[in-house]
Amino acid sequence: MNREAGKFFPVSDASVRAGGTFVSYKNSDPDIVSISIDSRTVSSGGLFIALNGEITDGHKYISSAFESGASAAMISSKYYAKHYNNVSFFNGCLIVVEDTLSGFHKLAASWVADFGKLTRVAVTGSNGKSTTKEMIGSILAEDGSTVINKGNLNSETGLPLSVMGIKKEHKYGVFEMGINHPGEMKALVSVFSPQFALVTNIGTAHIGPMGSQEAIAAEKSEIFSLFDKDNTGFIPDNDSWADYMETHCPGKTIRYGLNSTEGVEKAFNLGLKGWNIQYKNLEINLKLVGQHNLNNAIASISLSSALGIIPDKIKKGLEKIEPLKGRSQIIEGLYTIIEDSYNANADSMKEIFQFISDLEWDGRVALVLGSMKELGDESVQMHRLVGTMAAELNPDVIFLFGLEMRDAYFAIQESDYSGQVVHILDYQKLENLVLDSLIEGDLVLLKGSRTMELNRLADEISKLMGVLGV
Repeated sequence: MNREAGKFFPVSDASVRAGGTFVSYKNSDPDIVSISIDSRTVSSGGLFIALNGEITDGHKYISSAFESGASAAMISSKYYAKHYNNVSFFNGCLIVVEDTLSGFHKLAASWVADFGKLTRVAVTGSNGKSTTKEMIGSILAEDGSTVINKGNLNSETGLPLSVMGIKKEHKYGVFEMGINHPGEMKALVSVFSPQFALVTNIGTAHIGPMGSQEAIAAEKSEIFSLFDKDNTGFIPDNDSWADYMETHCPGKTIRYGLNSTEGVEKAFNLGLKGWNIQYKNLEINLKLVGQHNLNNAIASISLSSALGIIPDKIKKGLEKIEPLKGRSQIIEGLYTIIEDSYNANADSMKEIFQFISDLEWDGRVALVLGSMKELGDESVQMHRLVGTMAAELNPDVIFLFGLEMRDAYFAIQESDYSGQVVHILDYQKLENLVLDSLIEGDLVLLKGSRTMELNRLADEISKLMGVLGV
């Protein structure tokens, strides 16, 4: 396939790929050089895809996209029928499709199909998929050029954007797939069609919109839905849904874990310094903390080994991994912060509580726990469970932030916990109370859903320590 560097394809070609109709008001057919779903990020020569989102309709920003230099816009046929004489259309070309999200998926899938030699790896799971994706990507990069999602671009809009980053020099593509509603995984696999797929776990994240843990397991198992006998699924051996996932995988399955992944001999917990993993006569020093990150590393070892990656490269790849911001990140100074504010559910709360329980810590322990979102009818029960687990950990002080955390507060009040517990709705009050209470040697956990923005508190504590930007 010959393609000029920095260009995707002509607009007319993109229209065919997306299953749409090509409309040109200037009798031109320029090459698309970039793709955006946000009119504010459109660049000269780019394609703007007008998605109809929950908050706003991208069709409102077509004029803005063309003013920013877009050469084309993908729009819905319904919108075109009403606005075909819109003067902004004369500034570029159009790709008219029945549904812009579906058209975007088809366009992205066709791009992936252009790279037949790419080894396609997908990662999903309720917790740990971003970290595991980073680990696998780092390992495979030791063997050949590798492309991965940037950040959390793993949804039905983020994944197609991510796969457009695949280039002819890439040997491996590693993409995480996140879901928060039924049917989303099937759409994601239609875009990327993985040959190898790994599930980190089946937990309770997004149980509100999904309805039940069984529904989550069913949706996650759709990652195997396009498999044939030559494809391989990787399943955690200690997950209660492992048998379920295996029966829903048409291809081969490999179970991974500390006791089942070939070559993994022992793992030594180094506390805040991470793990020492004994693997095929090598010592791998993993900087990431907690049992959950050990599980992620073993998952990565299992998949990479199955792809034929030698142990030395696996070691090098894993040892290059640094903690992702907001995901069990350790910030050390006068106080030690466990910055785990990127996301939260009852399962990940339990994991980080267990890590703290296993630590040999001489100073005080403070928990700052933010509300957990997208739990639906399970919210009260899950927050009460977190409260009970927090009380059992027996820290010196517990700060609860957010309306939903009132149920955790009630559970703590009903327990035998005798330490200080405060429930707060106002962020500034939370910040003031936490900063005023800190003393040298404290261990502070910041954990909550991303929308609670507890990363703000991490920044303020870091400023006190003079380590902002760590």
